[in-house]
Amino acid sequence: MKLLIASSSALALLVITPLALLIGSTRVSADPYAPVTVDPVAEDAPPIFSPGIRLVADLEQDYVEEEFFVSGAATVYTYSDPDDPKPDGIEPLGEDVPYTTRIIVRRPADPHAFSGTVIIEWWNSTAGFDTAPVWDPSAEFFAREGWIYVGVTNSNTSIGHLLAGCSIFPPIIPETCGDRYEGLSIPENGAAYEMVSQIANLLKSSSSENPIPSDYSVKRIFHAGQSQQGGSMITYASSFHFPINDGYFVQAASSARSINSVFPACGSEGADPYPGCTPRLEGDDRRVRTDLPVPVYRALTETDVSGAIRSDARQEDTHDFRYYEVAGVTHMTVHVGVELIPAGILGPDPLLLEDACMNPFNTLADGPVFGSHIYNAMWQNMVWQSRWGVRPPHGELIETTVDENGDPIIARDAFDNAIGGIRPAGIAVPVATYLPNNELADSIPDPLRPLLGLACRLGGSVFPFDEETIDELYPTHRRYVKKVTAQTVRLQFHRFMLWEDAHAVREEADASGIGGDDPACGRGHEVALILPPLVFLGRRRRRARAGDAVPS
Repeated sequence: MKLLIASSSALALLVITPLALLIGSTRVSADPYAPVTVDPVAEDAPPIFSPGIRLVADLEQDYVEEEFFVSGAATVYTYSDPDDPKPDGIEPLGEDVPYTTRIIVRRPADPHAFSGTVIIEWWNSTAGFDTAPVWDPSAEFFAREGWIYVGVTNSNTSIGHLLAGCSIFPPIIPETCGDRYEGLSIPENGAAYEMVSQIANLLKSSSSENPIPSDYSVKRIFHAGQSQQGGSMITYASSFHFPINDGYFVQAASSARSINSVFPACGSEGADPYPGCTPRLEGDDRRVRTDLPVPVYRALTETDVSGAIRSDARQEDTHDFRYYEVAGVTHMTVHVGVELIPAGILGPDPLLLEDACMNPFNTLADGPVFGSHIYNAMWQNMVWQSRWGVRPPHGELIETTVDENGDPIIARDAFDNAIGGIRPAGIAVPVATYLPNNELADSIPDPLRPLLGLACRLGGSVFPFDEETIDELYPTHRRYVKKVTAQTVRLQFHRFMLWEDAHAVREEADASGIGGDDPACGRGHEVALILPPLVFLGRRRRRARAGDAVPS
C-alpha cells in the first residue's frame, strides 16, 4: 500500500496493489529507529515563534534556547481489526510519508548542570497554533532540576499557522515570523506518532545529527501532552511505546486521539467500508494503557473531572500507572499578566488574558490554586520511579454525587468548593469559592471571541469570601498560616509537593495578612521547614532496614 497525501488539504489517496496490500496481515510494531536529518535555522531568518509564556530569559538558571528543523519519513498506521480495534493491534496504512517539522530545545547553558532527564512536549494545537501547556506551569521546576526541554510541532494545524506567518489574531496582530518556516510539512497527523519516536531515538543517540551537544549525557526521556495532545499522548503510549521512552505524563485528557486522519471514522456518515475508514477505539480501550513497563501518569484538573465522571473515564492504579484528580485546579495553564493585544490597538491599555474573562481568573500555573506545584511533584516522582523504582503515591478521587436527573456531578461543600481529590493549599485552606470554568467578558470584540471564549471556559472563576466568613474561618492570621503550613506539610509527606513550592506557599501565606491582626506565626512556620526532611529521613531509614532501594 502506498499513501500519497496532498499537503494543502491533508487528504489521502490510496494506491493499493495486491503485492502491497497489508490490511489483514500479521500485526507489526512501529519502527521508530529510522534516521532523520536536522538543520539549524539560518541566522538571518525572520523571528522565531516560540511557544510558551515563560521565556528562558525569565528563569533564574542560565538556559539556552535553540530551534531546529527535523526531516524524515514516517509510517501512518491504522487498527488491524475494524470490528474490535485494540491499542496494541496496529498495522501500516501508508509508508514513507515525508515530513519536515521543527523542534525547540531549551537546555542548561552548562552541561554540568544537566541532570540527564529530557522532557518532550507534544505542543498543543487546539488554539490553531503551537502552545506549551506542559512547559508553562513547570518551567521553573525543569530549570531548577537541570532538565532539557524539547518542544515538537506535531500537527498540520500548527504547521499551517507557521506557514501563514504566525499571526495569532489576524488581522488585528500582523505576521511575526515571515517565511521562517517555509518548507515545513506534516501532511498527515497520523505520521506524528512515528515522527516523534524518531526524534526521541535521535536525542538518546550519539548521532552527529543530535541537536543536544555530546557533553550532555541523556539518561531518560519522558513524554507529555496536555488536553488535545494529551489525547495524542494516550494513543502514542498505548500503541507506539518503545524502549527509548522512559515515561509518559498525560495531562488533562481522557480519551485517545485518532490514530490517523486519513479517513473518516468507521460507521460515520459517508464512510467507506474498512480499510477505507479508520476504526475508533471504544470503552476502556480509549484510555491510556496501564500495563506498560515504564511510569505512566494521568492527571485531571477539576475542569476535566466533570467530563470524566460522565463518560466513565476514571482508571484504576496499577504497578506502574497512577491516575490523579486535583481539586480546585483548572484546565488553563497560562500565567496571568500576559499581554494578548498591545496598547493602542483596541484602546489605550493592553488587553490581558484575565481581562477577557467575566470573573477573577484561576489558572493552573499562577493560582490562586496552584496545580503547578502538584505537577512538579509528580514529575519528581516519575524520576524516582524511573531511576530507583520508588513507587509513586496513590491519589484520592474527587467525590461525586448526582443531580436532579440522576447524572453524576462533583460533590461540593458549604462554600461550593469540590470535596476530595488531591488538595493544594489554596482549596484546602480556602479564602474563596473556586469554580472550574469562567465566562467571556461582553466587551471582547468579535474577532477575539472564539479563542478567548475557549480560554475563559477552560479557566476557573474565583469568588472571594466576604470579610465575615474570613474572620469566622481564621480568627487570627496565625491560625490561617498554621492551617496553610499544615496542608503543605501534609502534601510534602505524601509526595504531592516539593520543598521549594511548599516554602513559597508558606511565605505567601505569611505575608498575606489574611485573618486577624497578629502578623507573627510563632515557631510553627519554622518547624514546618524542617519537619518534611525529618519525615523523609525516617522513611529512608525504614526502607534501608527493610532492604529497599531509596533515592539518594
